[in-house]
Amino acid sequence: MYKIGITGSIGTGKTTIANIFALFRIPIFDADHEIKKILRKEDIKQKLKNIWPSVIKKKHIDKLKLRTIIFSNNCEKKKLEKLLYPYLEIELKKFEKINYKKNILVYDVPLIYETKSEKKYDLIILAHCNIKLQRARVLNRDKISDSLFEKIVSSQLSFNDKIKFKPQVINTNYKFLILIKVCLLLITTIIRLREKNGKKEVNT
Repeated sequence: MYKIGITGSIGTGKTTIANIFALFRIPIFDADHEIKKILRKEDIKQKLKNIWPSVIKKKHIDKLKLRTIIFSNNCEKKKLEKLLYPYLEIELKKFEKINYKKNILVYDVPLIYETKSEKKYDLIILAHCNIKLQRARVLNRDKISDSLFEKIVSSQLSFNDKIKFKPQVINTNYKFLILIKVCLLLITTIIRLREKNGKKEVNT
């Protein structure tokens, strides 16, 4: 099983890259999507209410308020991670169990280097784009303030820190069709290398 991790800062195009791999029928584990599902669990809502009472309003999570709290204080951020990660790990194991016959799996995980989990992957793709485009994407999509955007970005390793780990960088400034070609070339290269190593069939 060849594991590809996709990482990068908020708004750099991780999900876009993951969606391209999905076009080629490669299973995708989307950590952000799984976290959203976990946050809908009633026991999680209760635990959040116990820690941060103000983020729960009429049994719904005020996600903007939660984000503001955790990205304003690293200790609060760690509390949330400690609460959610065990649930995320359960979903990850389910994903791998379901797709155990597949030879290529893709993991859309924002904090690979921050959580020191890079050794879990055979290849890591680092999504990147210019800061102006990144800011525009996030502010338009998430409807957050510019100051919160800055706090989120500063809470993660910088691009220069991440490239020290020598990931495969994909620049998402380019148009979608160009990104498809880049990902297809990458998939083809992986398949060829696996064939060279005696693994003649890659199930995608």
